[in-house]
Amino acid sequence: MIAGLLISLSLLLPLTDSLSAVQRSYARGEKLRLSEGASAAAYLFGPDASYTGAAASWSYAKDPAPLVREEGKGLSEGQIHITILVRLDSLSAVRGRVRYVNGIKRDVLWNSSSDCSTVYPYVMADTVGGNLRKEEYAFSCGYTARRGRFHWGVEGAYRALHEYRQTDPRPRNIVSDLNVTGSAGWRAVPGYVLDATLAYRRYSQTQNMTFLNARGKNTAILHLTGLGSHFARFSGATDANMNTRYAGNGVTVAATWIPLRENGWNAAVSYSLLDIIHYLPNQNEVPYTELYTRETDIRFQYLSRGGDLAWRAGAFARYQWRIGQESILDNGAAGYIKELARADMFHSGKLAAGLDGLLQWRKRWSLEARAVYTRSEENYAYPLRLLAHSGLWAGLDAAYRRQSGLWHWKAALGGGLYRPLAGALRIPEEYTDARIAAYWQEHYVRLGAGSQDACLSLYVERQISARFSLYAQASGRTVFPGGFAPAFNTSLSIGINF
Repeated sequence: MIAGLLISLSLLLPLTDSLSAVQRSYARGEKLRLSEGASAAAYLFGPDASYTGAAASWSYAKDPAPLVREEGKGLSEGQIHITILVRLDSLSAVRGRVRYVNGIKRDVLWNSSSDCSTVYPYVMADTVGGNLRKEEYAFSCGYTARRGRFHWGVEGAYRALHEYRQTDPRPRNIVSDLNVTGSAGWRAVPGYVLDATLAYRRYSQTQNMTFLNARGKNTAILHLTGLGSHFARFSGATDANMNTRYAGNGVTVAATWIPLRENGWNAAVSYSLLDIIHYLPNQNEVPYTELYTRETDIRFQYLSRGGDLAWRAGAFARYQWRIGQESILDNGAAGYIKELARADMFHSGKLAAGLDGLLQWRKRWSLEARAVYTRSEENYAYPLRLLAHSGLWAGLDAAYRRQSGLWHWKAALGGGLYRPLAGALRIPEEYTDARIAAYWQEHYVRLGAGSQDACLSLYVERQISARFSLYAQASGRTVFPGGFAPAFNTSLSIGINF
């Protein structure tokens, strides 16, 4: 409905400039551009004219030795997505996005929960695994305006996800993820805009596990708590232990510093928190874990454009830390389970920091370089468990694009090299299920394997009228990890711009 309203609006309003559809698309593909950061209002000062894009795409991935085994060894999915920006006048604009996804995550193991990266380490898992079907709906809509030196904006986004398995054991997960954002700012000094953003997030996930064949209930159902540990008290395919619920609330604050022209300093800093309580709907709904996630993101860059040559150089750093608390529960003799106390049991910290740069010639040729240092460490209090790892990745991409008459095309080729630097693993086997201990040993070996990757993308667009153009895009990436089978993914898209 929202997409239909915005598309109708974009078609009814007259064009605010004389650019054709393919010229608009070419302008949006400019690689030397300002980052909007987390702001819902900063795009008002961006270079884009009004546009609408609608596309259908298909993605396929296969990874025999994934870094994150809980997300599966492969993926096959189709998407329909629509992106809209409507400039109502020189002082206000609306934008929106709609996405529908339907697909299959293949060979998922040690995880039956959705959004593993959000709720980790508190996922429910089984020892069988299998494919998970997924269906996802997401949309967002925002409005921003300015008066004099001041501007403001609001934006809302919602995502609904349904994942399930059609063979025993059969998890069925439903995710609801709501984000509301407000931002405001002003032209603090000549040529620059300062923008502040505040966002609220409400997250929930319900999960239940069922069996059609009662003999399958000898499968172990585990409530994992990190690095091979789990709630032994609630393990097993008992009806009372196969339903869980997550409820979370989060806040993000951010600030961006943006040059009004495409020259100068561009900076963004954000801090976000998300607290998720994990409930076990047993005799009574008891909260048995709580996860506190905090993340800081800082980035800045300098942009320069003059004549045929343009360049950009910048640095970035992101650090995320998590604290996981477990409840100490009574024996439930009174007919319900009571929480007696809580203890900090899980801690993790992840750092990604690096440099990037871009050279561009005549807005056609570009060469982009990036280097990233990563370090992560996870600890479990008792029995003591540890996983630490660090590494360095560096990559280089070259691209060419051109718009000529009714045509717009571009091609990009790139690659990267990853090298591990250090690592440590401690999983006490005497306190760990043998299958889980073997998984963590394999995971550690995979983390320590260096790799090379290569990617290629092709894009072609044809104008069909002054307002409409059709395009097709294909991309692929292959990763060659040392000592493991290569992984690859590919994506094909066809769409319309207007």
